[in-house]
Amino acid sequence: MKSRTAMLVALLAAALALPSLAAAPGRQSGWLLLAQSDGRASCELDGRRVPQGTRLCNDGYVSTCNRNGRWERTGTRC
Repeated sequence: MKSRTAMLVALLAAALALPSLAAAPGRQSGWLLLAQSDGRASCELDGRRVPQGTRLCNDGYVSTCNRNGRWERTGTRC
């Protein structure tokens, strides 16, 4: 019974240490920085960049520049 308690305490301590290790300063990889976008994505339109939220009529449907920087068809006809 004591070994089971000791094992649970050790697992709990390790689980509580993980968030502090993740927040520790150090080298951050590129994919992590991309995942923390500040919401200023833009989409390409006729060779220029337009801000997210821009709407246009494309093939009879409204398309919106989404927060990932891609055109998304809304399904609404225009």
